[in-house]
Amino acid sequence: MKNKKSKIGFAAALGGLVAVPSCKVILPSAMCYDPAVVVYEDYRCPYCGETSKNLYDSYTVIYFINQIEEMVSQIKKLGFDAILDKTEFCPICRDNNIVNPELIFKIRFSDKVDYHIARSNIVNEYQCLLDFLSNPDNYSGNRAIIQKMTGLGADLKIE
Repeated sequence: MKNKKSKIGFAAALGGLVAVPSCKVILPSAMCYDPAVVVYEDYRCPYCGETSKNLYDSYTVIYFINQIEEMVSQIKKLGFDAILDKTEFCPICRDNNIVNPELIFKIRFSDKVDYHIARSNIVNEYQCLLDFLSNPDNYSGNRAIIQKMTGLGADLKIE
């Protein structure tokens, strides 16, 4: 009886291994997918004008930088003093060989204070910031992100 139950358990476990037409290898608990093709794109530095050939993945780097630039542009249209520094992405402008370059976001709410500096390549953080700055009184999103991106205290008041 015990042997029969163990055979049923083993058969049930093997029953989970079914051939899916798009899979090339069937492994227990493996995900079946075709890897994405990485397309590298030239990066033209907006500061020095130099073009770096095939330096960054066109989707995960260039596309996200463009999305973030658009959001920072919208933040500026709201009247905020914001800067997006992309110098780390240019091998000519940066001082050293940075393995993982980051966007440097700067914002200040008065011309009498220094810029608050936040380093981030995460599109969602800029989207949260844009949502907050568009309507700070009704913002109900992630407060930690807003504090990181603005340097504001726990009350998140813009003065």
